[in-house]
Amino acid sequence: MQVVQDRSLFPERPRRSGASRPSPSDLMTRPYCITMCSESYLPRTSGVVHSLAALTRALRARGHRVLIAAPRYPRHRDEDPDVVRFPSLRPPSQPDFPLALPYAPAAWRRLTAAKPDLVHTHAPFVMGAVALRLAARARRPLVFTHHTLYDEYVHYAPFLSRRVSAPAVRRFVTAYANRCACVIAPSHVVARRLRESGVATRIEVIPTAAIDLEMFAALPVDGVRGAYGIPRDVPLVVTASRLGREKSVPLVVEAFARIAAQRPGILMIVGGGPEEPRLRDLVAGLGLRGRVVFAGALPHRRALAAMAAGEVFLYASQTETQGLVVVEAMAAGLPVVAVDAGGVSETVQDGRTGLLAPAEADALAARALALLDDPARRLAMGRAAREAAHAYTLDAVTDRVESLYASLLQEGA
Repeated sequence: MQVVQDRSLFPERPRRSGASRPSPSDLMTRPYCITMCSESYLPRTSGVVHSLAALTRALRARGHRVLIAAPRYPRHRDEDPDVVRFPSLRPPSQPDFPLALPYAPAAWRRLTAAKPDLVHTHAPFVMGAVALRLAARARRPLVFTHHTLYDEYVHYAPFLSRRVSAPAVRRFVTAYANRCACVIAPSHVVARRLRESGVATRIEVIPTAAIDLEMFAALPVDGVRGAYGIPRDVPLVVTASRLGREKSVPLVVEAFARIAAQRPGILMIVGGGPEEPRLRDLVAGLGLRGRVVFAGALPHRRALAAMAAGEVFLYASQTETQGLVVVEAMAAGLPVVAVDAGGVSETVQDGRTGLLAPAEADALAARALALLDDPARRLAMGRAAREAAHAYTLDAVTDRVESLYASLLQEGA
């Protein structure tokens, strides 16, 4: 595929001067100043937000200064003094996802005054442009974490045909990636997809699902069933995600309808989003009232507790670059039944930490029933899932990101 780059959007990276470079050992030990740019941040909840917040905490704990540049949210006040907010607009179609306005002199003064050693963006669009401009001004490397399969989300852009918008988004993201010093791909699936789309810059595969295993040891699981009126002896199937079209939650509901036709059980849906009214209509139409609990968008710790209270985690999204929520379910000791697609195919070890299936309700239901009907196998898979989650610990991910930063600074990217 030929990639055309618009140089007005993506100016040439400035070359570094011939100043002497610090040694690799110095770069690994000295603290950096890092600016993170993201289209979304707290108080919004999402996989990207959780990943960014966790990485920020870990880097700060190691002595680095981390600033976060993100859109302003109405009525939200930051306690963190190193969060830099840009004015924003709330699109009528997505009021919970404000769009930053990059012309913000006060924000720019704060970012440039910090003199970052490195700029790390978590999106390629408006805040990605901020990151590109900041890196060019500071003559510092730009890292781009490719969290999302952006062309799978074009249905949120009104008045545009997917046939036109999806290829345009792919070209844009490829051009953006090629202006960066390095792209972090959460999985090898994403890395291959980026290469096939024409990304020629350095790509490193580093998980973005950074989890704190200690948090899972003290989750308030005991009160979950009582809070939602779920009897202790009734099997509980859990799913969790933003309730958006791209997450394929209706497929989970349809699969659970097959399960419910054969045995007792409750499905708990953790999360909120624009598709919730349609999902409630689907539940009613399938005769599942009283069998499906909508828990809503919960604080992170309560959401993890709700997941940990289940017997099986059922997931149908086919657009994941990796699937943070899948890793969290594994860390909570749940076997995962998921659609065999995208990064989830790498995260779930089929037959060991869970079961993968085609994107069909009957196939998902059959695999979930196989685990519900075999407690010994289900518990063994849950233990294996918890063990596999150790590969995604916050310390392990931060080690790899920190090493990447040092190598880029040493190269004078």
